[in-house]
Amino acid sequence: MLLEYGAITVMFPIALVIAGWLWLSGARAACAMWLLTVLCTYALVGASKILFKGWGIGLPSLNIAVFSGHAMNACLMVPVLASVLARQIHPYLRWPAALAGLGFGVWFAATLVGNVIHPMAEAVMGALIGGSASLAFLLVLERWNLRRLGPTALVSGLMLITLAGTAPKFTAEHWLDQVATSLSGATKPFRHADLKRESSTL
Repeated sequence: MLLEYGAITVMFPIALVIAGWLWLSGARAACAMWLLTVLCTYALVGASKILFKGWGIGLPSLNIAVFSGHAMNACLMVPVLASVLARQIHPYLRWPAALAGLGFGVWFAATLVGNVIHPMAEAVMGALIGGSASLAFLLVLERWNLRRLGPTALVSGLMLITLAGTAPKFTAEHWLDQVATSLSGATKPFRHADLKRESSTL
């Protein structure tokens, strides 16, 4: 199922491959900036999930309990991956490839995530976070003139991404449940139905 490829077990290895490629392209500061971008976006989505699962804090008026990690991952990783790969063909292709990747991420969020595993509003928020972060990073990346990757680095990275795609898929939801309830002292994590009940009492 295509939806499973938005999970952290596929997307986080992609983030590490991109970091490795940036390092090998001679842009070590860009590599650090990319890892910081990934950390911040993951932290924002993770914080939304811990706040809701542990304390029931969400945005009931918008029907948002948490921000979708699947949508965020697709809109963050795919544009940057496409842009970095397109640079290997010709630098002028970097932005068309990035926009095509973003278009795929938005399609993924709207059709495979929204109203399937998340309400559409949560998928949209995840896509906004991931898409904004990817475009902001690619704008910053313009400061560096990246060296073209050698075939060994390129093929090795693509093989790692392929292996991640064939590995068993899982999400971090169970782990986040445990963290949230441990921090809040709640007997069980809040679920989206609890957000609806909270909204109806306001």
